[in-house]
Amino acid sequence: MSKSVGIVAEYNPFHTGHRYQIDYLKSQGYENIIIAMSGSCVQRGTPALLAKHDRAKMALENGASLVCEIPYPFSSRSAEGYAMAGMQTLKAMGVNAVCFGSECGDTSLLVRLAEFLLTDEYENSLKKYLEHKTAFPSAREKAIIDKFGLEKNIISASNDILAIEYIKACRKLDWQPEIIALKRIGAGYHSIGEKEGFASASGIRKMISEYRYDSLMKFIPQESATTMQQCLDRGSYFISDSSWEKAVLFSLRKLTAADFEKLPDCNNELANSFEKAAAISNSFDMLFDNLPTKRYTRARLNRIILAAFLGLPADMPQDIQYIRILGMDKKGEEYLKKASKNCPLPVSHSSKILSEKNEDCRKIVIAESRGCDAQATFCRFSGEPRQDYTRKIVKL
Repeated sequence: MSKSVGIVAEYNPFHTGHRYQIDYLKSQGYENIIIAMSGSCVQRGTPALLAKHDRAKMALENGASLVCEIPYPFSSRSAEGYAMAGMQTLKAMGVNAVCFGSECGDTSLLVRLAEFLLTDEYENSLKKYLEHKTAFPSAREKAIIDKFGLEKNIISASNDILAIEYIKACRKLDWQPEIIALKRIGAGYHSIGEKEGFASASGIRKMISEYRYDSLMKFIPQESATTMQQCLDRGSYFISDSSWEKAVLFSLRKLTAADFEKLPDCNNELANSFEKAAAISNSFDMLFDNLPTKRYTRARLNRIILAAFLGLPADMPQDIQYIRILGMDKKGEEYLKKASKNCPLPVSHSSKILSEKNEDCRKIVIAESRGCDAQATFCRFSGEPRQDYTRKIVKL
């Protein structure tokens, strides 16, 4: 099988920085670019901006060979859970290497940090800080700084946090692909501005929310300009407006503390806080003002809110159960024919087929389908229902 590399991505949306990564990998001789892409919901705990098949198409238009889905709820887990799902997917697809963006770009340092996080020494240091009611991200940073004496910015940048978790996941899976940490260029992960001709996905989403379509198009690769423009013209992009806010708040008010506590990432303290906050809040701003945001990240709270809204069952599988193909080009099709023979998981482009494999597959398909319906329903102009079953695989 020819040289292959995997990327875990959200493409929320696909932009020139993502194209830069694919171009770099092709320049290094990687013929097959295999993407493990978030499905209808993303890690920060919201539906994705664009439908997953549109995002897959944009990736293929810019050099990706094959796009596999990371379904909900795996796509909306913590950095550790999301990274594990991505690595499980890429390992199952048999890639030779894994590439990810990194603020520091130092592969050897990231490997050392990841391996430290798997030690008892780290667990003991982390426990010490958590016992003093330090928020988990801060406790993690302090434990690393105690060991390595690094500057905080080296271990708190979003891409580096994920990079460490990707490497850690590989070690847990006893998998040794080549690790490629590509230094991020241009605007920062959460930046809403632009730099060196690049804008972050956050910045692009903000432009869309402000209807600055002409401004954002210069950060979309030319090969995908038509696809992006069609999504904008149709109004088929998720928007967190008052309709979304009201629907979510109503769904939260129906739940008790016992209901909340069954959701992923929601402990007893948060469950009680959510029950009280939902009863007295008539906006997201009020809701977060009434939640313990000093100890818990906004992303974690958003993930709990999304799980509550989508009615995520408590007994969900903890590992990826299947490989769903969203799109491929000619090279990807050839790669898939060979990779699927050795893949330990069921492989298909069809949600229906995958849902019939076993009970665990069925549960994940249902959860992702609900996320897909939420993404479509709360677009600027509400989209077609049941797209998870009606949209066809993208082929270029």
